[in-house]
Amino acid sequence: FIAFTCLLRQQISAFSPVSTFSSSSTLSARFAFQFPTLDLNFKSKNAKRSELKQEILTLASDTNRGLTATKEEKREMVDLFEQLEALNPTSNPLIIDDKNNKPSVNGDWSLDYTTSDSILGKGESPRIGPIIQAIDTTTVPPSAKNSEVVKYFGFLDVPRAVEAELSPVDGKLTNVQFKRFILGPIGFKAPGNFEG
Repeated sequence: FIAFTCLLRQQISAFSPVSTFSSSSTLSARFAFQFPTLDLNFKSKNAKRSELKQEILTLASDTNRGLTATKEEKREMVDLFEQLEALNPTSNPLIIDDKNNKPSVNGDWSLDYTTSDSILGKGESPRIGPIIQAIDTTTVPPSAKNSEVVKYFGFLDVPRAVEAELSPVDGKLTNVQFKRFILGPIGFKAPGNFEG
C-alpha cells in the first residue's frame, strides 16, 4: 500500500481569440488557440517542505543570516517562507503536542535568518558563532532567551543575551515583552516599552 500526494496546478489561458485588422478596408480575423499548460508537480508535501527548507537555509547562508541580503533576496526569502508556511503540518505550534506532551516550538533554536537589523548587529560589532533562541512555553509565563557572542574592538568576545516573557495570542502567534538584558557578567532590567 503506497500512498503519495499529487499536486496538480493548471493555468487556464486556453482558447483565447486574437484578432488582427488588415490595412485594407476589409476586415480579416485570425484566431489563435493556446492549449492549456499543465504543471504536473508529483512531489509530496514532505518533499516540497524539505526542498523549501534547503532553499531557505542556502539563501540564509549566502546572505550571512540576512546581513548582506539585497532587496531581491529579501523578497525571495519572504516568498520561500510563505510557501513553507502554507505547507506547515503543525497547525498550532504553541499548543501542547499529544505525542511528546509539550508544544513543538519548545527547545533551543539556531537563528539562521532574520530581517531585524538590531539582531544582526548591522553597523555594530560583529556577531560570532550562532545566535541561539531558547523557547519554553511550559513556564508561567512562557519565556524565551536569545543568546549570542559579540566581538568588541576586534578582539574581545563578550556573551550577550536578552530574556523575554511570551504572551500567546493564539496557537500560532505570541507577543514578546523583553524583561532582562545580559552583557557578559552584568544583567539589567529591560525598559517596559521594549516589545517584540
